[in-house]
Amino acid sequence: MKGQSAVASLDIQRFVASEAGAWSNAYFVSGVSEAILFDAPMLRSDAGRLADMIDRSGKRLKAVFISHAHPDHFLGSDLIADRFPAARFVSTANVVADIQTDGPWMFSMLQGRLGAEGPRRLVTPKIVDGDTLEIDAAALDIAEFGEGEAKHIATIRIPGQKALLCADLVYHGTHLYLQERHIESWCSRLDELEAFSKDRVVTFYPGHGDPAGPELIAQTRAYLQAFAAAIREGDAKFVEQRMLSLYLNHHARQFLTAFSIPAYFPAAARP
Repeated sequence: MKGQSAVASLDIQRFVASEAGAWSNAYFVSGVSEAILFDAPMLRSDAGRLADMIDRSGKRLKAVFISHAHPDHFLGSDLIADRFPAARFVSTANVVADIQTDGPWMFSMLQGRLGAEGPRRLVTPKIVDGDTLEIDAAALDIAEFGEGEAKHIATIRIPGQKALLCADLVYHGTHLYLQERHIESWCSRLDELEAFSKDRVVTFYPGHGDPAGPELIAQTRAYLQAFAAAIREGDAKFVEQRMLSLYLNHHARQFLTAFSIPAYFPAAARP
C-alpha cells in the first residue's frame, strides 16, 4: 500500500529539446526525495538546461533510463553523467546492444557535425537489473517493444497514474522518422501497444510532442499508412507534397525531408 501511494504521488516533468535538437522529449520523474530521468537530449546546450532543471528540483537523481539508440534520445548523456556522477545509466539488454553497435559511429559522425554542441564522450548504459525501477519505494514497470521506429524501444509504465513513458513508439504533432524503413513492423508494434495499454494506460508520454491519450496510437498509425500510400503512388516530390499537405502544422519537417523520403528514394537525397 505504501508503494502504491508513492506511485500515485510521482511527478512527471517534460523537458523539450530545442528545434535543432529535434524537439525530443526527456522526462524527469520524481518522488519525495528521489528521481529518475527518462532519456537525454542530443545537444550539449539542451542537456545543460535539463541538468539545471534537475538541480533545481533538489531531488536525488538515481538513474537515467535510455529508451532507444537514436541520438536525439541519448547522445547528450555525457553532460548529465558529469553533473550527476552517482546516477546509473541503464536500459534493457537489447537497447544496450543497439547502442553498443550504433553508438560509436553516431558519436563519431555527430561529434564533428555538431561542433561545440556535440558530445565529448559516448556513454553506454548498463543492462538494468530486473524489470522495474524504484523511486522512493515505488515500482515502475519496464516494458520493451521490438522493431518499430528503432530496432528496440524500452518504455516505463507508472501504474498508479496509468502513465506510459513510451518514447518514439508514438509521436504527437511531429513528422515520423522513417529512415530505417520499418513501416510494417512499426504498425505491428502499435497493435501490440494498443493491447498492452488497454485499461492500463490513460496518458502516453511520447518522444516528440505533447503527452496525450490513446488517440496517439491511431494518429501515428494513420501517418504511417499515409506515408506508405504516398510512396506507392508517386516519386519523392509527390511524397513530400502529399505529407506536407496532410500534416501542415507538424514539427520536425527535417525528419520527413532529410531522412524518411531519402530512405525510400535515395536518388532524391540532398547533397
